[in-house]
Amino acid sequence: MRSKYFFFTAVVVILLGLLIYLISSNGGRTYTWNEHYKELSKGPYGLAVVFQLLKTQAKTEKFTLLKKRVQKALPTEPTEKSNYVFVGAGQFLDSADVQTLLTFVYNGNDAFIATQVLPFRLMAKLYPKTCKEDKWENLNYYQDRGVEANFLHPDLRQKKPFDFTYRTTDPDSIYDWHFFDRGYFCDDPDGFVALGQLNGSKTNFVRIRYGIGHFYLHSNPLFFTNLFMINQRGKQYAEAALGHLPAGPVYWDCTSKVNRAVAENMNADGQGRRRRDFNRPSPLSYILSQPPLAWAWYTLLGTTLLYFLVRIKRRQRIIPVLPTNKNNSLAFIRTIGRLYFLQNNHRQLVLQKMKLFLQFVRDRYKIQTRELQEEFVDQLSVKSEIKVERIQKILDLYRAIDFSPEIQERILADFHQQIESFYKNCK
Repeated sequence: MRSKYFFFTAVVVILLGLLIYLISSNGGRTYTWNEHYKELSKGPYGLAVVFQLLKTQAKTEKFTLLKKRVQKALPTEPTEKSNYVFVGAGQFLDSADVQTLLTFVYNGNDAFIATQVLPFRLMAKLYPKTCKEDKWENLNYYQDRGVEANFLHPDLRQKKPFDFTYRTTDPDSIYDWHFFDRGYFCDDPDGFVALGQLNGSKTNFVRIRYGIGHFYLHSNPLFFTNLFMINQRGKQYAEAALGHLPAGPVYWDCTSKVNRAVAENMNADGQGRRRRDFNRPSPLSYILSQPPLAWAWYTLLGTTLLYFLVRIKRRQRIIPVLPTNKNNSLAFIRTIGRLYFLQNNHRQLVLQKMKLFLQFVRDRYKIQTRELQEEFVDQLSVKSEIKVERIQKILDLYRAIDFSPEIQERILADFHQQIESFYKNCK
């Protein structure tokens, strides 16, 4: 029974997994409008086009997809000048990741990071202390349906700005377009250098020197998604932005991505200003933002639900083991027989011994004892292998005693011997 439950549970888990897969992949026929920024996704907000563009420009042998954390996969001193690229809604870097990336850039390499939430640990190291704002906070944003973007360098600046319009299933939705506050800019040579703007006034693309390398920070990763890259103008903008990186190997970071809410919560923790905000998603958002962790979470929920469904099913109570029935009538007859023997009541003692004999025949040979006639004698003789004459003698003595009011001790002894001889020799 238990093996059947396990089999049933395994089948349902597999079906549940297939259902989740079909829902998440939309059957391979339609695309989700979520901003997931997946490298191989061809959906509107995937990165398949820009990913393939960089891969082609860097050549296959010089393009590396970081499948482990930055601290373990990014070389701090590559053999030639290289580039680190990250595009996502939010970025999570722990202290070891930050130190690895800083060393990578300090040694003469470049990093391009396009995200709505720059990691606080990284910006605490990059942001110059001499600027007007005494510490780094977060990127600012304003809400609108669409935005115009352009570059500041004369060779890249377009007479007609690049248009970016947010699209989703809701035609009335607006979008948060992020930019760098003016207070983050100052005359410090090691500070931010503006490279691009939104609507002609809000800086969204900057460069900052670190060591002998550079960080290129872009506040609108949406610009690099497939929705805009399939358009000639959108592709032109992405090529110009990424063109700030020098030629060389590319290290694409796909492990540091988290959604915007999780990244903002992490920054709030790092800045020591985390507050209870019921509008923020729970920490479970990070798990759900990572496909392997999300699958593990859904599988855990599914198996837990199935376990409870199986356990709450009505279970039959334990059936107690009943003792075997005891035939107390024989013990009673023996007790009465001893009582008659002590009272010298020979006739009643013979009758009791006859009851024991007939009970023995019924139990052992399954023969009816209501009528002790010739048929009974023949059946008993065949089954017990005792001669008919000896059985008939027992019955004759019994009938004689039954009709006599009193019997002598000699007759009792003879009847007893005949009975005991039957017990000893019967089969």
